[in-house]
Amino acid sequence: MKPFKPYFAVIFTSKQSQTIEGYDKMARHMEALAKEQPGFLGLESARNHVGITVSYWESLEAIKMWKEHSEHIIAQKYGRSKWYDSYCVRICKVEREYAFGSTL
Repeated sequence: MKPFKPYFAVIFTSKQSQTIEGYDKMARHMEALAKEQPGFLGLESARNHVGITVSYWESLEAIKMWKEHSEHIIAQKYGRSKWYDSYCVRICKVEREYAFGSTL
């Protein structure tokens, strides 16, 4: 078994606006692009009344580089101007984890 190394989670919670044209396409593109970034570890997402996406990263520097990625900046601007009524981003250090059954 590999020793557990602390990592970071970016928790993005959002409430969508009525305007969602282009959102799904951009969301799929951002997920694919994030997976290509140095330090990316994984992603989990769910949407009902509130959307929750948690992405996992090796370091705060990797998170910063993703936030500043030119295509991600464009998606952020569309999010604020078109797709979201509100959102919140939380960045956490994961010190430990445990699971039951198959993991997501």
